[in-house]
Amino acid sequence: MVMPLIKLKGLTFGIRVDPPGKPPLLLMHGLLSSRNHWLLNLAALRSRFRLIVAELPGHGETPGCIDPARLHPDALVEELDVARERLGITQWFMCGQSFGAGITLRYALRHPHAVAAQIWTNGNRVLNEKPGPEMLAEDDARCSRLGAGGVEALRRETFHPCHGRRFEPAIRDLLSREADACDISTVIGIIRHCLPALSLRDQFSDTSVPTLLINGRLEGRFQRMRDLALRLLPGLEVADLPGGHAINIERPDLFESSAIAFLERHAVTP
Repeated sequence: MVMPLIKLKGLTFGIRVDPPGKPPLLLMHGLLSSRNHWLLNLAALRSRFRLIVAELPGHGETPGCIDPARLHPDALVEELDVARERLGITQWFMCGQSFGAGITLRYALRHPHAVAAQIWTNGNRVLNEKPGPEMLAEDDARCSRLGAGGVEALRRETFHPCHGRRFEPAIRDLLSREADACDISTVIGIIRHCLPALSLRDQFSDTSVPTLLINGRLEGRFQRMRDLALRLLPGLEVADLPGGHAINIERPDLFESSAIAFLERHAVTP
């Protein structure tokens, strides 16, 4: 089943939506990925849920955006809520991966009434400390390298799919081609204007909706954030799975079974 692109006027996101009839589940990918980040999971998730797949601006088939105001995480959150209202959805499930988790978790803090339950996966900037001068300088240097180096510089980013050594070759090749075609100006804009404000460390403990972290425990640097998340939100549920940063791609079977079991314990308001 091919998900049609729904043109919702005024949004920077690309939105693809299944027909109504099942509980709605929003999926949000991370930087240098696309709607196809979830390709291996669509059949299993679609058997239980109505999927709404959001694609970041400048990624995949979604046009770019370099407006700093529209790339701020709060603005992206409000765009998601506009999409929810225009689709006639009262309440939905959410799942965010990496950078996308920073948006979906923030959404649940701003609009808890609209979220029945949520899932997130490894996202190293989500609970990081507020960036200081050194980190901001590093991000600025990254932007300069991307602006000067183009695709070659994109491919040197550690989260580029070409480095997905646990990916099946076909999905790695597909996602790598799409990452290479990202609008670099938009990627730079996200790094400059969204990443510095992405952290939810000071707010995460206020999360009130049921939340599951599906943790790729083989990503060593994220495990400190996993432990911090549990300290900040003792009611957080965690599924530790044998995979890395993109756990839904590396172990789709385990990701899907964990996600479905968690979400089906919670009811969506029609």
